[in-house]
Amino acid sequence: FAGRAGRTGAQMAMPGQDFEVTAQISLEDAYRGTLVDLNFSVPEYDGHGRLTRAERNFKARIPKGVTDGQKLRLAGKGGRGFNGGRNGDLYLNIGLRPHPLYRVQGHDLYLDLPLAPWEAALGATIDIPTLAGGVRLKVPPGTAAGQKLRIALRGLPRQSGAPGDLYAQVQIVLPQVLSEQIGRAHV
Repeated sequence: FAGRAGRTGAQMAMPGQDFEVTAQISLEDAYRGTLVDLNFSVPEYDGHGRLTRAERNFKARIPKGVTDGQKLRLAGKGGRGFNGGRNGDLYLNIGLRPHPLYRVQGHDLYLDLPLAPWEAALGATIDIPTLAGGVRLKVPPGTAAGQKLRIALRGLPRQSGAPGDLYAQVQIVLPQVLSEQIGRAHV
């Protein structure tokens, strides 16, 4: 009786294993969407039930507006099923590489905006880089250091709904020539 149960179990369909991999992409790729090459190896059962290593190589489409830490499910791209079982899934963890200008929080972007003291005190119009191209930002008179100026809808897109915002965080800086003259005056 036990022998018959063992033979039946050997013929049972088994689903493939689910796996996770991380894809590191740039902020620009997250903004536009991209296609990434995935190359990895997974443990897998061959036709005789022996465990082997199998190489996986394919391209995966990353939709625009993904965020750091987001997980995408690629159905059927995990381990192969055994005896007719369904293939497992591959979970793709999105990692955003650090960007030289922007910090990311969800779909919102932040950048440092250096202003001379007179620009902050009197107001100014400043060119700001965004992922969609430059925009002109009107800095109101009396702007304080640390203040965040919002540029609506210039953050990362969302799969549904309005894109995030871009925030320019004000930093008051002395121009280099003036800083050098002040330094010499104190010597």
